[in-house]
Amino acid sequence: MDEAPGLRERKKAETRSALSQAALSLALAHGLDSVAADDIAAAANVSPRTFHNYFGSKEEALVAGWRSMLQVYVDQLHARPPEEPILTSLEHVLGPIAAAAVSSRAETAAHLELLASPAFARYRGVLIDEAVRAFTDTVAARTGTDPRTDIYPRLVITTAVSAVVTAYEPLPGEKVDLAEQTRRLEEAFALLRAGLARPEAPGA
Repeated sequence: MDEAPGLRERKKAETRSALSQAALSLALAHGLDSVAADDIAAAANVSPRTFHNYFGSKEEALVAGWRSMLQVYVDQLHARPPEEPILTSLEHVLGPIAAAAVSSRAETAAHLELLASPAFARYRGVLIDEAVRAFTDTVAARTGTDPRTDIYPRLVITTAVSAVVTAYEPLPGEKVDLAEQTRRLEEAFALLRAGLARPEAPGA
């Protein structure tokens, strides 16, 4: 008896996800040049033929893995309380991403090395554009704005990302721990919510 269409589609989605996650894990651990499509198929417990039914190359499988990661973060933003100010929602979503990246420097460096590799030249810009668009569309939906005509949602997301980078990227020669970076993140978003009004000097 044939499987129900819903079950077939779910199994296909699970297989695709397993392959993309295997590609990402193997590439991070060994470098993309050391990973073959057959290795990815074996790690996902499927045949090489099955791999090629889903992806045309190992690069495509790796891109799918990054897209899955992006979707997790976008879903987290979607799940924030609808009445919550959008900057607060972005702080709650982007802050842990940055903290995890700082705490796992070796893995973060491996991600960046893969993204910067010549093999990904054709995908890099597309992935960045997709990430910006996904978050911009979510901000637009939360704020009742139109991402096609309003500057507001894109400005909000790019400003929020800049706040995260500012908080977690030390100045040249500066050494700060994660607790201090977290405090800086809270301060950065508090300043954004205050409209970037210049804080008064102590004793003023």
